[in-house]
Amino acid sequence: MAMAIILLLGVCLTHQALSLKTAKSNNSEVEEPESNDVLGLIEHQLLICNAYASNESLAVYRVQESRYLTGDVPMAYKECRSFPLRLQEGEGFEFQQGDLKVGTFSTTGLPQASTTLLLAPVRRSPFGRSAKFMSHAFVENKAAEVIVVDAFGAEGDAGKDGAVKIVDQGGDGKSLPFGAIVPLGPGKYELALDGGSSSHSKAEVPMETLGSSRHVAMRVGIDAGGSKDGESFPQELVVFPQVVAVAQDSEASPQGEFAWPAV
Repeated sequence: MAMAIILLLGVCLTHQALSLKTAKSNNSEVEEPESNDVLGLIEHQLLICNAYASNESLAVYRVQESRYLTGDVPMAYKECRSFPLRLQEGEGFEFQQGDLKVGTFSTTGLPQASTTLLLAPVRRSPFGRSAKFMSHAFVENKAAEVIVVDAFGAEGDAGKDGAVKIVDQGGDGKSLPFGAIVPLGPGKYELALDGGSSSHSKAEVPMETLGSSRHVAMRVGIDAGGSKDGESFPQELVVFPQVVAVAQDSEASPQGEFAWPAV
């Protein structure tokens, strides 16, 4: 089967992915989506994946409502959670470690139809605490999709190369570059980091797609380049969700096969 990969234009998943607005975070710039409907605000699924490399968890505070989305349990590093929210332009989301605010993400330019919005806080430097953000809005699509995100940070050229390898049930595989958005048929897959540094984890991570499910495959970690003044966390692959809990209606593709368009 011929295969093609849909690539994001511009910088991978960062500020221009959705016409997202720049917002302040302690020395960081961010971007994200907006929305107002005549009959009320549109509900989106806000998928937050904590790619902020740290041993401390992140609490997410919704400024508009003066409440913590994360409740009494902050998000651990490499954890993802989905929040159904009615969002409006100009909302702020503060990311906090204890009493320290590491960054604020502000919304503008939200899609005018309900969809899944990905937001990933990333540590800007192994020598500091400020955050930057990566964001993306999934487009309406009847097929399942996985988006490949590179949230790994390193000094110099470390970790600049690499990709994610995905293999379906029939053993057919493909190396996906960071920034790829790939439609998939329903079924079970194995994903792993591919190429680049030999220091990354080669562990395979399972993923099962169903209907029009939305998935994130994200390389995380940070490298201080051997400096004792910074913190380092190994390159790892985070996949979310690995298993879809509820079936979603769609025009099914062949079980466990790639559904990439022919070229």
